[in-house]
Amino acid sequence: MHIRFYHAPDANCCERLLWILDYKQVPYERIDVGLTQVGEHVTQHSPFARVPLMEVDGVPLSESMAMAEFIEELAPNPPLQYTAAFARAQVREICEAVNSSIHPQQNGSTVRYFHPEWSREQMKPTRANWLYINLQKLQGRLWRSSQFAVGAQFTQADIFLGIIYRKAVDLGVPVTDLPLYEKHWQFLMSHEAIRLSCPV
Repeated sequence: MHIRFYHAPDANCCERLLWILDYKQVPYERIDVGLTQVGEHVTQHSPFARVPLMEVDGVPLSESMAMAEFIEELAPNPPLQYTAAFARAQVREICEAVNSSIHPQQNGSTVRYFHPEWSREQMKPTRANWLYINLQKLQGRLWRSSQFAVGAQFTQADIFLGIIYRKAVDLGVPVTDLPLYEKHWQFLMSHEAIRLSCPV
């Protein structure tokens, strides 16, 4: 099986998949493209002409959640999911909160649609504020059993949270404004296998 992964720098959804692939040590071919000019191949094979795009033996897959689930099934060890059905649902709940409720609205292309006159720098405060507000809302669902996001092991939820938290910091949210997320990030980075596979 040959996996080709199309990636753009600073793209949250791409960073999630890189972390998952590298943590699981799944072999893949990485192709870096631009964030706004993704090229003809991605435009032709992604319904929304954007990355991430994964091709498995030449067949395209275009949504990061679908890719994350596929990789988990392809390479179940080391696990990034639980075996118990409800625990798996709890991990998916956090991933979907990030993927569907938090990330899309702050995406640069979304903000540009409503404010085409804004530069990337002008977008930053709006994007940062959205992330801050919604990460605050999500806190009540996190770290109930341990310092891992859900339950007592490293899962996809930790990866999705870690990447979106780092995006908030990159956009200007002070680490002191999200202290529980910063504590979670430092906890993850204290684990060698997790730190070494992290693309951020």
